[in-house]
Amino acid sequence: MQKQPDLVIVNAEVLTMDASQPAAQAVAVDQDRIIAVGETEDIQRLAGPDTQVIDGQGLTLLPGFMDSHMHLLSLARSTQELDCRPDRAASISVIAHRVFEWARIVPPGEWVRCYGYDDLALHERRHPNRHDLDEISPRHPVRIDHRSGHVTVLNSLGLQMSGINSDTPDPVEGVIERDANGEPTGVLFEMAAYLSQRVDAGRTRNKMRQGVTAANRLLLSYGITSLQDAGPSNGLERWQAFRELIDAETLQPRVTMMAGARSRSELLEAGLSRGSGDQSLRLGHVKIMLTLSTGALHPSLDELSEIAAEASQSGFPLAVHCVEQESVTAATQVISRLLPLPEGVPPHRIEHCSECPPAVLDTVRKSGAAVVSQPGFIHWNGPSYRNNVDFSLQPYLYAIGGIHNADVPLAFGSDTPVINPNPWPAIHSAVTRQDHEGQSFPEADGSGRVSVESALRMYTLSGAELEGTVQDKGSIFPGKLADLVLVDANPLAAEPGGLKDIKAKMTIVGGKVVWEGR
Repeated sequence: MQKQPDLVIVNAEVLTMDASQPAAQAVAVDQDRIIAVGETEDIQRLAGPDTQVIDGQGLTLLPGFMDSHMHLLSLARSTQELDCRPDRAASISVIAHRVFEWARIVPPGEWVRCYGYDDLALHERRHPNRHDLDEISPRHPVRIDHRSGHVTVLNSLGLQMSGINSDTPDPVEGVIERDANGEPTGVLFEMAAYLSQRVDAGRTRNKMRQGVTAANRLLLSYGITSLQDAGPSNGLERWQAFRELIDAETLQPRVTMMAGARSRSELLEAGLSRGSGDQSLRLGHVKIMLTLSTGALHPSLDELSEIAAEASQSGFPLAVHCVEQESVTAATQVISRLLPLPEGVPPHRIEHCSECPPAVLDTVRKSGAAVVSQPGFIHWNGPSYRNNVDFSLQPYLYAIGGIHNADVPLAFGSDTPVINPNPWPAIHSAVTRQDHEGQSFPEADGSGRVSVESALRMYTLSGAELEGTVQDKGSIFPGKLADLVLVDANPLAAEPGGLKDIKAKMTIVGGKVVWEGR
């Protein structure tokens, strides 16, 4: 006899992401698991006097979205920072004015932190520097983070409090920009980890919790029920922080934490291997940053090979940050030479794969690597790319259609806070190749687009496949976790232009309603 469910959702258009039963009308849940999927009449019969019944009112029920690449604590911090994205600050003078206004309400000596500026979108077409900020904020250390997360600007007091002066050597991974006299300009490349050790350590636990509370609500309001945190320095301390936040229910989406390449050993020594944890927090891939910020590959090809081999031999698949086509090619060369992963371990991954012309795509395909990409970048940054990226490369920027057509496993993330984590503008761009201004972005023979069904899959089932949790997540199927989102329109029936405007009405994690919209 079927057990009486704790929850049933009826009268909905259920898009299951399960090929054996793509559509249904209702779902039954016992505790945190789905126990039945079917027609409303059949599911309603299962309900007992204590069953919670949710009338879907003809709205569409989807598996909870999975953001396969984000930076959760950076998103939390951005909720407490000054927004300097191009639509808010189109010039350095506007940024300076916003910093001045913010500094008026922040106690002297406390950091003024800003995020989201884009040097290529500013009228001056350059990075701000300490001289732009010093006069308007002499009593406050100021930090402005580039939209990419790979450049930071500090004013003079900020440099001083970070211990950076003319005698400070460039850290291994980064570059301190200097003027003709050897003095730091305030512009720092690839130094987020360096600053984290010297500046962020003083951030209060209470302030972090407030930021996570805001980030948690934002993610749930978008129907995001699972995320992969791609912090390149994630280690035991970050694991413990996530554990505390989840246990306190401050953070409700399920978290797969990538392990920073340098922190892998300390996690192993603490008894944490790939897949360790539980349904709410688990350990995933090893994250490796492969960049060209200094003009050469960092780490070098030999160093990357050594890091990759050690991580793979200890049971971790790789997640390699690659933006430029040179770094994508290098990563695939290294991945191709690794021993096969054991059965059940998810594939190595290329994170971003931003520049992917046909020859590069061929190396990705041959390597056996999967790709986690961000079509939302086309939505939010398309106008800037159109003005600043060589036209011949534009058709191969986030060319997700080409990647998908090459049978390379593909899932989507947001890289938030680089862009807003809302999946629907990203799905819109994945389907239409249009930016937020409604302009079409160049593509080669449809290589930039996928179908609505494919885009939905890449934000749900594919995400579970590439993190190794497909037995529990990614589709609406009996036995899987009851992580669900009810939305106000059926994306399969919507006009493509309307995809970006779809909104969540209710988010469910583990059979519990954790967010409701109007």
